[in-house]
Amino acid sequence: MTRSLFALLAVIAPLAQADDQSSSYRECMDNASSTLAMSSCIQAETRLQDQRLNRAYKQLTSTLESGPKKSLRDVQRQWIAYRDANCAFHVKASGGSMAQLEGGMCMMNMTRERAAELERVLSPGQ
Repeated sequence: MTRSLFALLAVIAPLAQADDQSSSYRECMDNASSTLAMSSCIQAETRLQDQRLNRAYKQLTSTLESGPKKSLRDVQRQWIAYRDANCAFHVKASGGSMAQLEGGMCMMNMTRERAAELERVLSPGQ
């Protein structure tokens, strides 16, 4: 493995242990031996986290009155725009061979965090 891949693994390894990431992601990352393999793991986990986010969003909108529902829709659209712009910035800022991994990790983590946030709104105090 290259030096930069070791450096990235040092950063990613603790993130891969997060409780709200799938076991398939942790296993995939444990077995990834290249940036391409890691990118594939990140993309698969991002899809799962996006499904989780969409599920929480739909559940939440079904519980809200029209005013708060519109607010949530507006905020969610703004959040998506921010996430996309923020992760694009990470790609440009990091540059080099790790740029795509950095952008992918940004997208995955922000999506995971937003899903958890909406789940907390659905089930306060848990």
